[in-house]
Amino acid sequence: MSSLEALSEKATQFVWGPALLLLVLFGGAFLTVASGFYPLRKLRFIIKSTFGSLKGKSGGFAAMATALGATAGTGNIVGVASAIAIGGAGAVFWMWVGAFLGMMLKFAEAAMAVKYRGGAMKYIERAFGGRKAAMAWCICCIFASFGTGNMVQTNAAGHICKSAFGVPPVFVGAAIALLSAAVLFRGAKAVIKVSSLFVPLMAAFYMLGCTVLLFICRNNLSAAVKSIFSGAFAPLAMGGGIVGLITSKALQIGIARGTFTNEAGMGSASIAHAESGGTPAEQGCWGIIEVFLDTMVCCTLTAFAILSSGLGNIESTASEAAFSKYFGGFGSAFLASSMFFFALAAVIGWAFYGEKALEYITKSKKSLLIYRLSFCACAAVGSVLSLPAVWNLSDIFNGLMIVPNMAALLVLKKEIIKVSKQ
Repeated sequence: MSSLEALSEKATQFVWGPALLLLVLFGGAFLTVASGFYPLRKLRFIIKSTFGSLKGKSGGFAAMATALGATAGTGNIVGVASAIAIGGAGAVFWMWVGAFLGMMLKFAEAAMAVKYRGGAMKYIERAFGGRKAAMAWCICCIFASFGTGNMVQTNAAGHICKSAFGVPPVFVGAAIALLSAAVLFRGAKAVIKVSSLFVPLMAAFYMLGCTVLLFICRNNLSAAVKSIFSGAFAPLAMGGGIVGLITSKALQIGIARGTFTNEAGMGSASIAHAESGGTPAEQGCWGIIEVFLDTMVCCTLTAFAILSSGLGNIESTASEAAFSKYFGGFGSAFLASSMFFFALAAVIGWAFYGEKALEYITKSKKSLLIYRLSFCACAAVGSVLSLPAVWNLSDIFNGLMIVPNMAALLVLKKEIIKVSKQ
């Protein structure tokens, strides 16, 4: 392990220690309980306000597609594989727990973004009566856009495309950079329009492939499910108690990777929702749907595919190995294509987030141009970097974004609960 990887690993463990895990879990649990378990209690309203209103003009679907494109990146494939390899099958259970509690966090972020018109930075500013905490969040968001939303994406896509097609990773990163630039330099409307058309097709394509693989491996599915639940509570079974459970790799990596994929608690997706119309409650419902589709559906399909194929011990390449095992070269090509388009959607979405965060700090057009050029350059550079170090740095900035965002949501809890009662 290189010195950079070792240092980033220690920093990740520090940031994603028990304190941050408890903050995410407590914040999500508090809002879920205080709202009367809104995602379950208001299920009919949620469906009516989202899929039942697709013919409306609120812009909710477009905002959801943009946010889902940014969240449903390569983390839904490589991130899940990495979580299982590091934390065991039990990490998937904690991804589910984090997603269920994260639904109300995403509801709160989207609702407050619409109410205060401007994303997390605006409601953080409102919560603390000043710009300092909001500025800190924006700085972390900008750095996260280069890691979580850029280099991690092109790195994962580049390596798997090299394996499947023999294409050098730098070429893959350059292709994503050029395609992203073609959209970004056309402005926010282009980002939202492309995402609303592109993301649903991309997600459906990948989930269909996973479903076919699961059908082939259906006899192994029950064993996979059992391994998830037994692995989640292994520390308790071994006498480690609650402390052992909180500090276990399964819980730590499950919550961290779950947050990486659905971004609940980070506040990033609030930027997309702030651009839409509709009421705070309606946009909040789209936030719930995002988490459900991203983690409870897409990530779960990936996890079941990996575990049912018996390849969960292969870090980061387990998904590719599973598809290759049952579909040969076609399977590798399918997954590589999926990874490329997942990465592209994430890069476009996160560039939009980073731009909005930068605009909050400075209105300079020169700064925005420098950001765009730097962002596109990093897409190519990130494709050839060491993957563990890139993942660790991304987890660090994800965690740092959570602190001011979660603090603001808890300060605004009365307003959030009020919206959930409407």
